[in-house]
Amino acid sequence: MGAALAAGMTLVSFSAVQAQPAPADAPEAAPVARSFGVSPGLTLEASVLNISARAQGNGTEYLLRASPNLTMAHRGGRLQGTLIYSGALSTRRGIDDREDSEYLNSLSATYLLEVIDGIGFVDARASITQQTISAVGTPVGFLETSANRTEVRSVALSPYLRGPLSTFAEYELRAGATVTRGGRDTASDSDIYQGLFALRSPQRGAVFGWGLTGSRQRVKFLVSSAPTISDRINAELSFQPDIDWRLTVNGGVERTDVIGALRQEYENYGAGVQWTPSARTTMAVQAEERYFGRAYRATIAHRILRSTFRFASSRDINIGSGALAQGQAITLYELYFAQYASLVPDPVQRDQFVLALIAATGRDRNEVVSGGLFGNSGIALERRNDLIWTWAGPRLTMNASAYAVNTGRIDTGGVNPASRNDNTRQRGYAGGVGWRLTPLTNVNASGSRTMSKDTVTLVRSDLKSITFGLTSQLGVHTTGVLSTRYSVLNGATEAYRETALTGSLSLRF
Repeated sequence: MGAALAAGMTLVSFSAVQAQPAPADAPEAAPVARSFGVSPGLTLEASVLNISARAQGNGTEYLLRASPNLTMAHRGGRLQGTLIYSGALSTRRGIDDREDSEYLNSLSATYLLEVIDGIGFVDARASITQQTISAVGTPVGFLETSANRTEVRSVALSPYLRGPLSTFAEYELRAGATVTRGGRDTASDSDIYQGLFALRSPQRGAVFGWGLTGSRQRVKFLVSSAPTISDRINAELSFQPDIDWRLTVNGGVERTDVIGALRQEYENYGAGVQWTPSARTTMAVQAEERYFGRAYRATIAHRILRSTFRFASSRDINIGSGALAQGQAITLYELYFAQYASLVPDPVQRDQFVLALIAATGRDRNEVVSGGLFGNSGIALERRNDLIWTWAGPRLTMNASAYAVNTGRIDTGGVNPASRNDNTRQRGYAGGVGWRLTPLTNVNASGSRTMSKDTVTLVRSDLKSITFGLTSQLGVHTTGVLSTRYSVLNGATEAYRETALTGSLSLRF
């Protein structure tokens, strides 16, 4: 679904767009007192698309879509969590009078259940996402008839015990399982099981601290001949000479058969530093030697009166293809939903706020702002850099993002089909600007470019898109959107030009 669809799915009163982010140094909003909140909505949308320069045929397509939306939040008692669901029932009359219909799901659910008072918990997560099968094909969100898309379902369950061990330490015992199924993309189906124990010094913020962790992880891709098993034990020492600084060193060993058919033992050691000069600024760097070489994570985040900035760089392994797995692509909605957690603690209100903020600049809620492996069929080494900037004024709203991701398969088991995402290089950047004409009407423009390359087959793709839109609040619970989009994809597997005109009506009940 493109930027036009994203604007159409903005099921929130446009007045929320006017609720621009408060100053970063303002006190956080108090949590909402209610224990349960629900926010349903519906969007009706019609689009006309003109497609040319495509192998499957040229011409005009007509699209009708009904998109229900539901956000639920539990904030009290033993159960806490959020469920955000949206669906899209689409009917399309295609080129040469071809007709078809489909229903797409999107789900993000995170819940925490307290089983034993204060010490026993169950962490449950689930997701349904539309993901791109091949990195060098048409990405999700463009060209409605593209076959380069599958519905990925992931479920994760993690029971754990956590509490004090006398006055000596704090302990944690955790088990976990993540099951991912990729619909028609069965090469990415995987099962991940893991166990962990941890002992830590009991006082947070003390000058000196220590920690000891041990873990086992079993990863099985359904297409692979055997699972990979990794065991690791690691000790950490920390030193916090000042409230702004925290220094750590760590060391240990791990045994794994990810690289090679036999399990081998590797030494681990590393160090890290975190600097927090204010509540609005954080800088952190962590590096260590692992079985695949050097791993690192670096983050710089800063907020000022109306602007936010974040840069992150990392080199680590990517395990699994589900939305819950490490290293997956991050959408604009997911990024904003996490970024504004302190500003808008209530998940239902934050959902509405983020959707309105995205609509103000005409960008797609499903737009990928940080690339990743969509359909990998093994364990890969991933290097990535992510940059995002936002600015929200009384009438003007702007945002920009860029990412670069390199991935390379490192495990020796299983299969490595051609045109997979196991060895790819991805680059992308995007930006949007919105202007409030009146208290009820907003105009916006956005553009993006995504470039992908399979480093084994050398197949490439280059997608460029630009969108213009008009959003207006037609009633207390009704929002209307009119937008147009022009997209061009140049690639070896698919190539086309698409012009789309979309109108939608969104209702919030």
